[in-house]
Amino acid sequence: MYRLMQVIGLLSILLISGCAVTPQGDTPGANSVTAKKKILADVVMDELVKDTQVNLKGGGDNRLALTWWIPNEFWESVTSRDPTTSATDKEAILNAMSGITLLGVVQADISAFGTFNYYSKEEIEENIQISYVSSDGATLKLLPLKKTSSDLNIILSIIKPILEGAMGNLGSNFHIFVLNDRTSSGLRLIDPYNIGAIYVQAKGRDDVKMNANIELPLNSLFIPRMCPNGKEAHVSWNFCPWSGKRL
Repeated sequence: MYRLMQVIGLLSILLISGCAVTPQGDTPGANSVTAKKKILADVVMDELVKDTQVNLKGGGDNRLALTWWIPNEFWESVTSRDPTTSATDKEAILNAMSGITLLGVVQADISAFGTFNYYSKEEIEENIQISYVSSDGATLKLLPLKKTSSDLNIILSIIKPILEGAMGNLGSNFHIFVLNDRTSSGLRLIDPYNIGAIYVQAKGRDDVKMNANIELPLNSLFIPRMCPNGKEAHVSWNFCPWSGKRL
């Protein structure tokens, strides 16, 4: 159990590493994914964080609103590259994450003097709207789960104080919501390898709405394809934007 807590602590530190990332710009869309998947142990964690962490737009300069989707590939990638973690501990972590996915949100109003007035988890949950749009355009509303397994609760309880200790008020107000990640037929719902998008809408205390979307598939999970000019092509591109050549 002690070793398992150490592993979860490592995962939490990796979560912390990306908490100030700026969202990336838009990229040309496509109808299919032709790139090859990376081995999860080879995924660059900073790149995965950039793909999954975005600032909510529309609130102006006097607000902080950031959301971070933490897909199960994050946990699988971390545990797969840690040779000191036993197969039993790895299995325990991944089993706890099975069938669910995590979405972190931090939100605050910023005063004229730079003071951050953070929102509680209950305050965020009351107004947040989360939805998933699949490749066929179908939209499914996602509601935070009220009941979660005891194993998952242990993991979340370990992550929270580590975030707080590393980032102070920002970490203690980084709230994690648990979402269902299974269809009625038992298949995975939000697959980072497939085309789709996660949409998040939050609302300020003054009813101002802020929006963000996390585009899928996640570029960091695929082996880069190269354009003729030597630049990497995003996984969603069918054509090189510089040459027009089909990828």
